[in-house]
Amino acid sequence: MAVRSATRTYPTLRAFLEDWHATLRLGALTLPRESIDGEPAHDMKIDLVLPLAGRVGPLTCQLIQRLPDGSTAFRVAEWPRNVTAAIDGVLASVDELRAWMLASGSLVEPGGASRDAALEEELAALRARVKELESRPARVVHVAAPAGDGGQGSGRILVDEDGNKVVERGLVIPDLDGVEPALSGVLGDRSLRDALMELALERATGLLTLRLPDGRIRWGIWQKGGPVGWRAEPIVEDEVFGILLFRASQITREQLEQSLTVMETNGTRQGEALIELGVLQFAQVVMLLQKQAEFVFQRIIREREGTWTFHLLEEVPERYVSPPLRVASLLFRALRSHVRDMPAEELANTLRPWLDKYVYFSEGAQRVLDEMKTNSEESGFFKILAATSYRLREMFSVSNMARSATAGMIWTLAELNLIEFRDTEAGSRGSERVARVLDDRLRAVVKGTLFEALDLHWICNTEEVEAAWKKLGTEFSPANTARWGEQNRETLTAIHAGMQRSYDRLKVDAKRREYRAEIMEKIMIEHSAELLAKKGDMAFMKENGREARDCFTKAVELMPRVSEYQTGLAKARAMR
Repeated sequence: MAVRSATRTYPTLRAFLEDWHATLRLGALTLPRESIDGEPAHDMKIDLVLPLAGRVGPLTCQLIQRLPDGSTAFRVAEWPRNVTAAIDGVLASVDELRAWMLASGSLVEPGGASRDAALEEELAALRARVKELESRPARVVHVAAPAGDGGQGSGRILVDEDGNKVVERGLVIPDLDGVEPALSGVLGDRSLRDALMELALERATGLLTLRLPDGRIRWGIWQKGGPVGWRAEPIVEDEVFGILLFRASQITREQLEQSLTVMETNGTRQGEALIELGVLQFAQVVMLLQKQAEFVFQRIIREREGTWTFHLLEEVPERYVSPPLRVASLLFRALRSHVRDMPAEELANTLRPWLDKYVYFSEGAQRVLDEMKTNSEESGFFKILAATSYRLREMFSVSNMARSATAGMIWTLAELNLIEFRDTEAGSRGSERVARVLDDRLRAVVKGTLFEALDLHWICNTEEVEAAWKKLGTEFSPANTARWGEQNRETLTAIHAGMQRSYDRLKVDAKRREYRAEIMEKIMIEHSAELLAKKGDMAFMKENGREARDCFTKAVELMPRVSEYQTGLAKARAMR
């Protein structure tokens, strides 16, 4: 019988970080042979046991293939919120520790001018050989396009310039001469960005072509809304797979030269050659190919002169091992970064025409947002936007973000066409919104922890418990039928009773700490207190008394008997 559940245990923090940066963050999960006692099913539920966080899950995963070493590769189909929150917590702890080590002088940033000069000298000796090997003409798939089929013919023949059948290295580029593109535009305006978002929303498959003023041509193969491979004529040396790996110190010069020899001898691609040499594993190649695709994509969206076209295809001309890039997520991050530097007045002027309009997610936007990796604050904002039906000017008061951050988020989503503005609220929107909000709140009260019932982090203190109860107890009072409707009084009563039970236990220090110990691993509590104290020490170095007080208050909340934390809190309180 096929096994339908399993556990992936990371014995050390290093083991998790190596797997996270190599494959897991890209949605690829590998289970060692000993993790599955039997034949794996196509669809499986997999728990993760993480350092600092313990067991979380399950992840919904789909089988990709059994690997030669007996391990099994899966693709993560769904990231539950508790898993992403736990991973974010582990990574945040690592970042805080690294920041402390840098600040204390126990860690020094690597690199330097001498290393860069030596690297460029080595690269110069390799580029000529790599360029000659990688510059062979792309294979061309001639597509017969009968009238009326939209250019999606089924006949495909691989030929060289003389019409002879060939099999050559390089990305397969469909020959679409004479076929009208589905989309087109010029570089430098927002037409390409709008098109990329439309393709992501529609999960389109096809060929993107950029023609640049200097005669260069770039092709990108799109599959299910994102690029899986790139080609350039003439070739761009710094985008070649092997050169990128060498520059990033992923392979040595000798390994690069050996892979070139294998490529010349066997006619294989560089990733295959490196696997054959034992330099890289299959999972690593998948991750690195996606990094290469992302590197080229970032260059593509910065092009400002030339033209672009996109042809829709029923299927891609060959099989790609790496998953499509999440274009929406990459554009979202780029625009989020840009808006932070935008002058406040410019941002306000941009949003002003929409202030009295209702904000809605565009059709299909929620699916794209679900595929993006967002932090808890961003996810919380999306949840508010989906559940409420407010004018833009009202969003600033209900948002979980600061006013400036809310404005920046609205601008970013509008630039990506993920939201739209309407003059009126749909008749059913209000009742649907109320039903969603009450359902989410009831679920948190019934199935969540006592902390979640009051929208609190598990590292909270009495003051935060009192503030949460004051806000939510009033908002979801059974007497508040003016907002929620008389028909929802029974649901409100159940919600309010559940929150009352949570408040009664969490408002007492001893009971709150007792409950925390019931649901959290002891090592997680101790480690979190230690990191908070270290962050507080860094706040002392920056002479930031408020941050130091916040950190040591939480550290004492977690570990009240540790004198070091008590001393830190007293010192922080003494600061002006």
